[in-house]
Amino acid sequence: MSRSARIISLIFCLAFIVGLASPAPAEVALSGQVGTLGLQGQVSFPMGKYFAARFGVGALPSWSISTDVNDINFDYSMALYTAGAFLDWHPMAGGFRITGGFIVNNHDISADVTPAPDQDYKIGNTTYPGYAIGKLNSKADFNTLAPYLGLGYDGAFYAQDRLSFTCDVGIMFWGPPDITLSSGMSKVVPGLEQNLKQEEKELEDNLDYLQYYPVASMGVSWAF
Repeated sequence: MSRSARIISLIFCLAFIVGLASPAPAEVALSGQVGTLGLQGQVSFPMGKYFAARFGVGALPSWSISTDVNDINFDYSMALYTAGAFLDWHPMAGGFRITGGFIVNNHDISADVTPAPDQDYKIGNTTYPGYAIGKLNSKADFNTLAPYLGLGYDGAFYAQDRLSFTCDVGIMFWGPPDITLSSGMSKVVPGLEQNLKQEEKELEDNLDYLQYYPVASMGVSWAF
């Protein structure tokens, strides 16, 4: 074998070895994250050099928030379960991404309050003794379908290593809360039901900032 042939053969052998050592282009990535949407699992698919489609589910089993209205403290407990579909734009063909999408949320946000029976409370335009108000049941509802906009990073489709750090920061726009307030005494005490409607408006104003739900999470992803 001539020297030239040996060199060409060596080059082909080296190319073959490098080809075996180099990973094939990833077709899917799985990720696990933890953050303000709870524990999340996601799957991503590349769409060319600059885009990726991403789908995920999340569960936040326990969360609480408090607000005071007319000396009555409402301590809301919250459970949140989500499913989302997102389009990731990687403008620099790297891990950095800009994300838009929609999140479907199944939420349960409620509070039960029993005013002190020997104290007076203003409900709407009327002052009632606590025993006349009875136990208050409050529920907050938000839009089930919420747009999402955010920034993040995931190098699963761009890094040499298939294992990558991933994170997201954004906002879920699920609208202002719709508060429902009820009492077993509303059918007995004159005017209480109408005044509870006014109290609902005050609660909605106090919780209006929740229409923008902050989303922050971090975790790892694996591409294959």
